Amino acid sequence: MSKTKRLKHKRTLQKKANIRRMALQKRSSVMLGPRKLMKRMTQDHPDMLQNIEFVLVTGYRDDRSIDDRIVADALETAIIDSSPDDPRSVSLNDGLGSIRELRSDVSDDVWRDGFRTVLQSVHRHSSLRPGARDYLNFVSDFIF
Repeated sequence: MSKTKRLKHKRTLQKKANIRRMALQKRSSVMLGPRKLMKRMTQDHPDMLQNIEFVLVTGYRDDRSIDDRIVADALETAIIDSSPDDPRSVSLNDGLGSIRELRSDVSDDVWRDGFRTVLQSVHRHSSLRPGARDYLNFVSDFIF
């Protein structure tokens, strides 16, 4: 391969990598939102955040194969109102739906903000590597 072809190939690969990186950044900014969101939600709706975390921790205590990635997947699908692929995420998502029905006094927008706030916490406390349970272990100390 000539030097020119190698440079063109290298540029093409760099462009693809940049496009992927920008897409990931855009996705995470949509999912995570600003820091003000967490402050507002913890001040105005701490009970709702605790309800969400209770469902996640209860699901983890019932099924120890659940890790932080599955929790993040369940929260992301709850935010965009779709159904997850993993059956463990489905069970967490069902639990989140049940608690949402019990708290019908809370609007859908506030629920999405609550899910985003808890997702921020998952990203802050976990590396999201397969099998990582840093977030679940952290939040389990606060949920009885």
